[in-house]
Amino acid sequence: MDENKLHLSPPKQMLPQRMDSGGPYRLLHCSGLGDKEGVMQELGKGVEPNLVDYDRRTALHLAASEGCVEIVVLLLEKGADVNSTDRWGRTPLSDACNFGHKDVCKILGAHGGYDPLGDSPTPCCIIDHGEVDMKDAALIGEGAYGEVYLVKWRGTEVAAKTIRASIASNPMVKNAFLKELALWQKLRHPNIVQFLGVLKQSDRLIFLTEYLRNGSLYDQLRKKGRLDPLTAVAYALDIARGMNYLHQHKPHAIIHRDLTPRNVLQDEAGHLKVTDFGLSKIAQQKDSYGYKMTGGTGSYRYMAPEVYRRESYGKSVDVFSFALIVHEMFQGGPSNREAAPETVADKTAYEDYRPHLASYIFPEPVKTLLRECWHKNPDRRPSFQEIIERLEKIYETMQDKIVLGTCCSCMIL
Repeated sequence: MDENKLHLSPPKQMLPQRMDSGGPYRLLHCSGLGDKEGVMQELGKGVEPNLVDYDRRTALHLAASEGCVEIVVLLLEKGADVNSTDRWGRTPLSDACNFGHKDVCKILGAHGGYDPLGDSPTPCCIIDHGEVDMKDAALIGEGAYGEVYLVKWRGTEVAAKTIRASIASNPMVKNAFLKELALWQKLRHPNIVQFLGVLKQSDRLIFLTEYLRNGSLYDQLRKKGRLDPLTAVAYALDIARGMNYLHQHKPHAIIHRDLTPRNVLQDEAGHLKVTDFGLSKIAQQKDSYGYKMTGGTGSYRYMAPEVYRRESYGKSVDVFSFALIVHEMFQGGPSNREAAPETVADKTAYEDYRPHLASYIFPEPVKTLLRECWHKNPDRRPSFQEIIERLEKIYETMQDKIVLGTCCSCMIL
């Protein structure tokens, strides 16, 4: 039997779990990317220009953060609220001023925009320890570098992440972490977890991020197993958009280095956000030799071959990890879960091992994309911008198939 013509009825429990990811939220993605044509397309579909994400950030917030003058002007012409405030009280002008986009500041100011933070310097990432009561903190998880607690800060539930004493006690390492956190504080994107600040304590290193009560993608896959294809593609788009924002960061790209299902969280609206850039470093593109990273850095199961072999690497290491995450969403977990993670990494690096792609689970365009993303040659892997464009087409085709009554769990697109 030709496996490409195999069609099975989807199990009842595998109905689409979320249908909105590729829809109106594309306006936010295109606005932050400076994609004028994409913004016009979404507005032409009737998408509200003041649409907000979970953090109450609008398309105008994102365009202002990135200095996208044309998009800012277009959104204002279409009725965007110039003084819309996000959950932290920032307006589009606050973001434009924070990132030094003077032209955008002038445009927003001319339209009546104001900056509620303008009378004070850019908020410092240091938070007085008296504002957070760690004694009543509830342990909610354990990360790669320490424990994670649920605490209250200024009346809001947030996540407090502790760094192990063995790491934080080293002054050089601690300073490196603080520099990374200072970078994280400036990042603004619907698919990036918001960093809030560092507690001012001499004996410990604790930083706060927004708290996402729905947990991680790892938790979801462990509880639910395989996701329906439409949801898997929608989630993949969320991750790709967040990673594309990091990779296109100026003046230097940000490489995550430890992209795993545990480092992808879900907000209350059902969208995914990438978190934990503790190991991220700025990719100095002027350094043609790239970075060297030890095999112990990052999670072995999702590690690109060049990283495990301790070779120089670039942004495409995140693309490799992304492909394995997408595979798990369709598969319901790693196909080699019985094997030790380091054994998997060794086979991946030296035997060119890759997970199996069954045609009754993976649509053909998804199989093709994953093979490219986990290609052994890093230069052959697509960028996240290209991945987004291809996933959007796959998502739209899947929706059309559903409307026509075609089985979406095993369709051949």
